[in-house]
Amino acid sequence: AAVNMFYDGMSLSAIATHLKETYHNPVNASTVYRWLIRYTFIALTTLEPLQPKVSDTWIVDETVIKVGGHNLWFWDIIDEETRFLLASHLSKYRTTLDAATIMRRAWQRADKAPRFIVSDQLPAYIDGIELVFGADARHIQAMGLTHEINTNIIERFHGTIKSRTKVLRGFKTMDTAEHILDGFLIHYNFFRPHMSLIDRTPAQVAGI
Repeated sequence: AAVNMFYDGMSLSAIATHLKETYHNPVNASTVYRWLIRYTFIALTTLEPLQPKVSDTWIVDETVIKVGGHNLWFWDIIDEETRFLLASHLSKYRTTLDAATIMRRAWQRADKAPRFIVSDQLPAYIDGIELVFGADARHIQAMGLTHEINTNIIERFHGTIKSRTKVLRGFKTMDTAEHILDGFLIHYNFFRPHMSLIDRTPAQVAGI
């Protein structure tokens, strides 16, 4: 219950209060934090080897989130058909190396290269995609959210994760924040049914 409440956006202290009032289990926020780290690690090591069956079109984007009071860049890449989030990356800057990092992580997870990658017009994507996939993937730059080719799918996810990652302001290091952000992706992929997927999770649609 504690882990689920956290990934639904509740703070550690609010979860501790809820457990005390609802379950008569008087734990403190530091105990909830230890549960969170422990079971997120178990989930990551258990689910990471499972390979999703995804389409040939991926959408990548980046957004600003606050960690410990500082603005960082959160990158993620999603499969267009299954809505499965393939990878994420947290960085201080938006460089070609960062763009290449998110591409490599997605390629490793899917065990295939896409035919098309849709992104916004950030210059780092041009060289980052070329560096990882060469001519195997065609890079399509979206012209805006109202254009036929756009990044709306991932923009909606960013709206969700921004409302929930306010709790990350209390985490002091990038390593801890990145660990928790990976947990958010697991929550999104495996535990939250989506209306657009007929109340199935992206993992179910991706054959997991």
